[in-house]
Amino acid sequence: MTGTPSQIEYYARALRAPRISDGFRRLGDQARDAGWSHEEYLAAVLSREVSEREASGAATRIKAARFPAHKDLEEFNFDHQPSADRNLIAHLGTGVFLAEAKNVVLLGPPGTGKTHLAVGIGIKAAKAGHRVLFDSATGWVARLQEA
Repeated sequence: MTGTPSQIEYYARALRAPRISDGFRRLGDQARDAGWSHEEYLAAVLSREVSEREASGAATRIKAARFPAHKDLEEFNFDHQPSADRNLIAHLGTGVFLAEAKNVVLLGPPGTGKTHLAVGIGIKAAKAGHRVLFDSATGWVARLQEA
């Protein structure tokens, strides 16, 4: 069975997989030139769709989280906050606490890096597929009072 480009585009729309329409021709040319099997070609097309979908989903979750700034956990300067436990922060970055349904609360005076750590952990969680919502302690208290 072969599909015409318009059929493939129709199937891609029906599956809500728009990146297939965008790349199947280019990947098809690459597959022919490299002598890929049908399975290798299909895997490449689907792999592209999945990775772009995951990246798009992560970007959407990060935007929806309403972080005050983009801070990566790896950029946290432990020299400025020597009391921060590197191993604990690295563990929190794995997101294991999410699977265990545990809470994490970062407490301390202003300027100690709580927001940086919270955003860094939140971004990692969003990239792993979790929905995240950021707010300060005052913001959460206000939400609770409204509720």
